[in-house]
Amino acid sequence: MRGFCSYLTEEGIDYSHPAFIGSDGRTRIVSIWDQTVEELREGDHAPEYFDYGAEYTQEDINRALESDDPLGIVPSQDTDGHGTFLAGVACGNDMEEQGFSGIAPLASICMIKCKQAKQNLRNYYFINTPAPCYAENDIMLAIRYLWRQARILDMPLVVCLGMGTNQGGHSLGGILGKLLSNYGDYRGLLVVAAGGNEANASHHYFNAPISSESEVEVEIRVGNNESGFTLELWAATTELYSVGLISPGGEYSGKTQARLGEKRQVSFLFEGTVIYIEYLLVSFENGDECIRLRFQNPSEGIWRIRVFNDTNYFGRFDMWLPMTNFLDTATYFLRANPDTTICDPGNNPGIITFSFYDSLNRSVVIESSRGFTREQEIKPDISSPGVDIYGTLPFAGNYPVGEEERNARARYGIRSGSSEATAVAAGAVALLAEWAFGYQNDVAMDTQKAKKYLIRGADRAGITVPSRTWGNGTLNLYDTFDWLRSPRV
Repeated sequence: MRGFCSYLTEEGIDYSHPAFIGSDGRTRIVSIWDQTVEELREGDHAPEYFDYGAEYTQEDINRALESDDPLGIVPSQDTDGHGTFLAGVACGNDMEEQGFSGIAPLASICMIKCKQAKQNLRNYYFINTPAPCYAENDIMLAIRYLWRQARILDMPLVVCLGMGTNQGGHSLGGILGKLLSNYGDYRGLLVVAAGGNEANASHHYFNAPISSESEVEVEIRVGNNESGFTLELWAATTELYSVGLISPGGEYSGKTQARLGEKRQVSFLFEGTVIYIEYLLVSFENGDECIRLRFQNPSEGIWRIRVFNDTNYFGRFDMWLPMTNFLDTATYFLRANPDTTICDPGNNPGIITFSFYDSLNRSVVIESSRGFTREQEIKPDISSPGVDIYGTLPFAGNYPVGEEERNARARYGIRSGSSEATAVAAGAVALLAEWAFGYQNDVAMDTQKAKKYLIRGADRAGITVPSRTWGNGTLNLYDTFDWLRSPRV
């Protein structure tokens, strides 16, 4: 896709990989905003209108590629390979000798290396694993930066978001989902997001309607390596719930009261556990009730949350534990539900959200998050290939110098998962953008219209749609264009 931008927000990119360098030896990367840079070197600068991190322009990257010390000019690196892999899958060069090509190999690239969340936020949510963790405000600023770049270059923009969270109401995608939906209403700005890998993680609980003024106990198995975690209960605006907690040793907190602004700290004497309870009777996301529980130093065993229906009619609720990377694998709901496990912001209807499947035998992948949303809106929208995806990997060891060394040491590999499937989808959406804007076929296309085009062409063979697993079918860009042909036979 010549002259059009496919942007990704991830953990950075290995800009010296041959898959991102054109035949003229110049980079196809428009810019890199490295939010992690805390101290600017002489000559470095933050992006205009953004007061932190460092921006490396296309000219900077080209100078680095020509230098004997690339990292001395552009020091930004991809330390875990995730961003490099996704960018390569979506829009890496056609590398015939390596048997590799990105989906949209002529697209330009803009990469954000997102800043890790501050330690106080990690402490609040008890995220003690080394897994990457980001604050919403940094992601939101990254989206605004991408939008500004697209406007400056007068190019359509494909935002590929390969990250998500279990925090939130799983209906509108949280604050980030609302922001992405608003941007997605602009023509030429197309937003795609990963559905997640949470279906078989046992991190979602759904309770069948319970009668007025009755109660139900939700059981959570807590592992012996769990130092802390958060949990959220969500219910519709018309309903009201309160909770009490029972420790593995049988100690009961008593029923807490659902009141506006209510916050409680419950200490369990024999377990040494402290649980913080916060009632958000009118949540910011959509006005629904949210009860947030934070477990500090939970003892191993079966914890029971007694949930009380304080209304005078039947009601239902959902609960979510943190996503897999933020939780010990031995901590889970004993009676978990695999549905409604799409990660936010992917639950927002203004975003194109993808589950993933094994394209070799067209089979369901057990980890792939499932819909629908908590309010029973259709999610995922479409399913994309996400097993054994061949893509680019960052260089190992010292950074290469010169074209010959770069080509000789370039690495490729196979990965699977929700993010990888979304990179495939982002490349397909970039090609759709080329058809719409490059060939002037639909210059008013926004995210919703792009979604409809993809749904029109989705392969539904053997699938009953809408499906919690497949959405509206599997991604098939060829059939999208075939459907647009006139006349058709």
